[in-house]
Amino acid sequence: MKAEIRHYSKKIYKNGVIVEMCIWKVNASKEFPEGIKYRLICVNPTKGIRVLIDNHSPKGHHYHLDDNEFEYEFNGVNKLALDFKQFVLLHMRIEI
Repeated sequence: MKAEIRHYSKKIYKNGVIVEMCIWKVNASKEFPEGIKYRLICVNPTKGIRVLIDNHSPKGHHYHLDDNEFEYEFNGVNKLALDFKQFVLLHMRIEI
């Protein structure tokens, strides 16, 4: 099965902040046991701060706050979106 886009959105805010959310349905495998691949990004290029949640191989589920990386516990796509918004609010102090 070829990766199937499940959700894609990109928004550039007036203050220059870029938010991009990509979620794909993929074959369940060792790399993607849930059958989901994702990348959610919020970056402020002016201030150089960012929030990123992704699950690329070989790292699996994890998130970045600027240059720091942390493990992420994946509990479904809806929770992923809520967690992303919460990380952005707490780390970047903006509501998306």
